[in-house]
This record gives sequence, structure tokens and C-alpha cells, in this order.
Amino acid sequence: MGNNLSDYNRDGSSIVAQKNLYRDLPLAFTIHPNTSDLTALTDIDAVKQSVKNLVLTNFYERPFEPNMGSNVTSLLFEPADGFTSMAMKSEIDRVLSEHEPRINGILVHVDDESERNAYHITIEFNVVFSSQRQETNFYLERTR
Repeated sequence: MGNNLSDYNRDGSSIVAQKNLYRDLPLAFTIHPNTSDLTALTDIDAVKQSVKNLVLTNFYERPFEPNMGSNVTSLLFEPADGFTSMAMKSEIDRVLSEHEPRINGILVHVDDESERNAYHITIEFNVVFSSQRQETNFYLERTR
């Protein structure tokens, strides 16, 4: 599954501890109640946050990486129809395929909710070190 760290008890039996593969800081900067330190996202939660961040990042937002990002937020101001939904889906597929090597088997659903001026995005994927199918979903809304 992942990198394992091994140690031995005094009786010679092996102890195996799972090492976290991925760590990231949460965007909400939540503080742990006991340690008063930032709580880190690990493994699958870190990958889910990365997927969402890639979709919501515009071109030229990241210093020194002008091609990292997508055109999804600018598509919010296009007419709400099937063509815009298909363009969003292909743009999400492109950005995740190019910039997120930790996932595969990407399946994107874009549901038009024009009464809310929003799109409901559901992204299903496999994380390369896990056998479970993962899903993240969020709304994209126009702010004007």
C-alpha cells in the first residue's frame, strides 16, 4: 500500500507503522484543539484538496508556473447550456491529467443548475496508492 516503517518489540515480533505519503495544509487553517497547532491533511484528503485547487486555479495565478491552471472559472460567464458543461468537463479532465499524477481513472460530472447560476461539479478518481474510488464535489457559482 504505502511505505512501511518497521520496528521490533522486545520479544522479536514485528511492529509495522504506516507512513503518511502526502501531507498538506488545509485552506481553512483549522487549529488542533489540544496542541494549538495547524492540523495537516494527509494522504487521500490532501489529494482531494489538490484536485479542487487545480480546478479552481486560473492560468497565471501561480508564480513561475503560468500554464498550471484551468479555464473553468471563466466559463461561468458563458451561456448556461450543454456546450458550456462539456467545455468545463473537458477542461477539468485536461488540468487533472496534466498536473495531478497521483490520480487516475478520472470521471467528471458537470450538472447545470441555472436557477442558482451555478454548476455542481463531481469528480471521481482513483488515488494510485489506494484501491478505493474517491469522490470530491463542489459548486461553481458566479459572483456577479
